[in-house]
Amino acid sequence: MRARQCREDWKTTHMNSDSRRTIKLSTTTIALVITFMGASITTSAQSKEKIETPQLVAMTSAPATLETVPSVESSSVSALPEAPSAPLRAFTVEADQQAPGSNVAPKYAKTIEADQTAQPITAHDKVVIGLRDLYSPMNFAAMFASAGYEQAVNGSPNYGTDRGAFGQRLGAAAIRETTQGFLTDVVFSPMLHIDPRYYVEGPRYSFVHRVLYSGTRVFISRNDKGHNTINSSLLLGYAASTALNAAYYPEINRNFRDGASQYGGSLGGSALGFVITEFSDSLLKAVHLRK
Repeated sequence: MRARQCREDWKTTHMNSDSRRTIKLSTTTIALVITFMGASITTSAQSKEKIETPQLVAMTSAPATLETVPSVESSSVSALPEAPSAPLRAFTVEADQQAPGSNVAPKYAKTIEADQTAQPITAHDKVVIGLRDLYSPMNFAAMFASAGYEQAVNGSPNYGTDRGAFGQRLGAAAIRETTQGFLTDVVFSPMLHIDPRYYVEGPRYSFVHRVLYSGTRVFISRNDKGHNTINSSLLLGYAASTALNAAYYPEINRNFRDGASQYGGSLGGSALGFVITEFSDSLLKAVHLRK
């Protein structure tokens, strides 16, 4: 009886190796496809933005002027060579760059700094912002931090504590972060008319105010009209991502209690990320890495 119980416990806490490899391969493929889609759409959007953005051409010695020159027709005068013109300087404002001398934030910026003005964005722009953020350095850092914490406390997903377990946790964290970002910014944000960008309050506010503000952005966001509203896209996106955990988490973690704990932990991690974003500019300036 005891041997049978041990076999059942082992089956409950360990997935078949072939099934585990199949699930990991499928979920990894899905993550790679989403990342490829993000790169493709981002490249297409940047090319379109560059074409549609007007070029500002200025004279180096005098302001640019527009004059209409009447055409001159003469059979006795042959075509003359073009007169030399003053050097011209031209620049094009890219979608992910700030215009020189301007406080307007780049169109596809995920974070709007305190001294910047946000540009209006469409549903398509939200998709581009969300896909770009999927493979941002901040997102990759969150994957390693999450896997490292779960490994240190031997928490859910319960893969163990050896080196192989860390790799499995890192893979699970990558899939979890990818689905959270994709569902929140790409799916629910356009659908529910939620602005997916984070607006930094900046040093003009007190430390306590900034901590409370950033920590509550998990529950409060802006809609397309700029008014505060419930951050329904993030709450629903994280809930849907948690439901998908059952597809690749160990069987022992596929229950309501662990699901609720994972959902709460994801919201807490997101709140911490907002706090870091709020103070990151000040920290970089303090260590002279940003002017």
